Amino acid sequence: MLLFVAVAMTFLFWWPLYGGAGFIGGDLYPYFFPQKAFLADRLRAGEYPLWNDLSGFGYPVLGESQTGAAYPFHLLFYWFFDLNTAYNIEHLLHYVICFVATSLFAKRSGLNDIGACFAALIFTYGWFPPRACLEWAILSGAWLPVALWCVESFLQTRWWRYAIGMSGALGMQLLAGHYHLAFITQLLVATYGCWRLWIEQRQKCGGTCPIDGPCGKRAALGLVLAGIAGICLAGIQVVPTWELKQRSTRVITSDEYDPAYGHMPPLYISQLIVPWCWYSPQSIDEDNIVREVAEFVAPWHWFGPNQDLDEAIRACRFGALRAGTNKVEAHVYCGMVPIAMALFALLGWIRAFTGRAKLPLNSEAGARINVVTRERPHPAELMINLTTGYWLVAGLLGLVYATGWLLPIGLSLPGFSFFRGPGRYGIVTTLAIALLAGQTLSQFSLRSSTLFWRNFVLLLVFSSTCGDLWLVSRMVKYTYITSTPAIAFRDSSEVRKRLLAEPRLSRLLAPGPNVCNLLGVSCVPWYLGIAPAEYVDPTLAMPVREKPLPNGKPTGCSPELLQWLSQSGVTHVLNFEPLEETSWQVDLIWKGVDPFLNRVWGRAEPIHLYRFHTRGTEGDSPLFPGRAYVGGEPIPVDAESGRRFGSRSRRVVVEGNHQGEQSLVLTELAYPGWTVSRNGDPVTAKQQGLFRAVDCPVEGGSYLWTYRPVSFLYGAAISSVALFVLAAVAHLRFWHPTLLDHLLRRR
Repeated sequence: MLLFVAVAMTFLFWWPLYGGAGFIGGDLYPYFFPQKAFLADRLRAGEYPLWNDLSGFGYPVLGESQTGAAYPFHLLFYWFFDLNTAYNIEHLLHYVICFVATSLFAKRSGLNDIGACFAALIFTYGWFPPRACLEWAILSGAWLPVALWCVESFLQTRWWRYAIGMSGALGMQLLAGHYHLAFITQLLVATYGCWRLWIEQRQKCGGTCPIDGPCGKRAALGLVLAGIAGICLAGIQVVPTWELKQRSTRVITSDEYDPAYGHMPPLYISQLIVPWCWYSPQSIDEDNIVREVAEFVAPWHWFGPNQDLDEAIRACRFGALRAGTNKVEAHVYCGMVPIAMALFALLGWIRAFTGRAKLPLNSEAGARINVVTRERPHPAELMINLTTGYWLVAGLLGLVYATGWLLPIGLSLPGFSFFRGPGRYGIVTTLAIALLAGQTLSQFSLRSSTLFWRNFVLLLVFSSTCGDLWLVSRMVKYTYITSTPAIAFRDSSEVRKRLLAEPRLSRLLAPGPNVCNLLGVSCVPWYLGIAPAEYVDPTLAMPVREKPLPNGKPTGCSPELLQWLSQSGVTHVLNFEPLEETSWQVDLIWKGVDPFLNRVWGRAEPIHLYRFHTRGTEGDSPLFPGRAYVGGEPIPVDAESGRRFGSRSRRVVVEGNHQGEQSLVLTELAYPGWTVSRNGDPVTAKQQGLFRAVDCPVEGGSYLWTYRPVSFLYGAAISSVALFVLAAVAHLRFWHPTLLDHLLRRR
């Protein structure tokens, strides 16, 4: 029944996705789809991708992490389904996982089925739908309630299966590729586990806990070891990311990275109780029966102001940080009815605070820690009251940290300084409100004596909350659902066909970062979450382009930009406006409306594709040799050879016809893990600016660059060992349940 409700909720909020529709907007096409398209293309080509050579001058796939190249669901769905179908399946599947896991955790905390489903509704569809433009939000956030459910289940039953399950949840969350929510989950797991063990110890000291011996220490040790095992399980992803982090923009100060970006202005906290002062119903672009019902059951949204929410948030300067933010990162709304019910639960908890609830344990528990009879969830009025204090403190701290006020403290603590977007800590506040509201509804459903009024109130509460959250998910967003997704026209792109038909590997100067990676070609500029530090070095950065001229006049090119493009292996230019061909040293090879790119960019005007001259035509004009060159002379990096060897290898054949010994430059990022051989013999590579270079003798030769990162091997070994250990423990507990207990008692 729970699974049916979870699937039904995904249909209510995302029914167009079941019919093959797709998202557009936000970071989907500039960031997430290019990564997933690269992963899918390489998997279908029979290669496990370690190096993405399409964005900028390349980057380590596992190091940047958000490709999620080791995430089991990615490997399964993107291998067997087309890009849009795989994305939709994962999106819907993780909403189901999140809803089911939140409900199970709420039941473990003492709520009945009705209260648990209500808590799951608030958490799953309060925090995540407005963040549909951020793929990582639901992919990583879905594992947070799974981990908490495993912690609570382990502490109630001492079954090792739940400790192993916690390891799996933490590992899967890290493998999904976005570490901020994983870090928040680890904080919650650690603090919640300590709180629960402290409660148990109090009951033991009061003589009401029948468990003898160092049970608290053993449980704490079990949670610590399970957490370490979970991190080790994701070693194949974590170790390469740690390597990149040491040489990334996160450790070298730059304007590209601001830890305070994405905070919640303090005045915007009022969205929790007066949403009609912020959200505009005029921004909803859907007109259907669901909207009509939602507006009927949530009438407080009728009078929302007609304003741009981002501008309204930026205008809230009282107590706010100077850093930028946006309506999605600062979002924490979870419904008017849930807020009222959570406040009611807090008032009841405060009234009963002087009483001391006892931790109920089954009378047959005895002294052994792994007694299986403690599977019965705790009554709501007992267990939930013991954790209300924790969720009150955690929710308030999450809300305060979301404002950025505690950021100076956080930046001095391990882990906190690695992430930006303090508004994301609002996920803790949302979960706290969900559990407290679920407690109120759970107690009402248990104590209500009149069946008719009970069902009427429950129907009203669920319908108004669903309608409320549905409306807000359509008012606070950057993505839109289209019946025919733009990605479906990828293979029919005229620009893609022409670039892939070129005899040499192409690199494109494109209007926007990463979008043209979907064409299967390298392009600049780049857009990465964790970028190598060289990409933000001002001495190596691309010079600023001239602004388009009015009235459709051709735009010129500065000599500095032309020189940078020449040295960076750029072969083509794609532009919205026409270019002045003489100053750019280009020829127009195509002009028109591209079936794919024009849909992505929302343009009806034609776009222009140019090819750089192979050689300069005037005086000191730069040469455009392409992706590899010796002393400015072009050396072909054969396109078919590049595809055959994959993204991890590059073969360059140098004919012996140049003057003297010179440097052979391959215009891809110089990064640890790349090795090069000449005619099968290893040679030493050197860094030349951003790129890799080797000394090339007069007679030339065949050079093969190969990416074999040591960090990947270490990470894979750690993951393999962790997986083996967890599997061995699970095997022993299932087939030999008393063996480990005997060994532990002897120690």
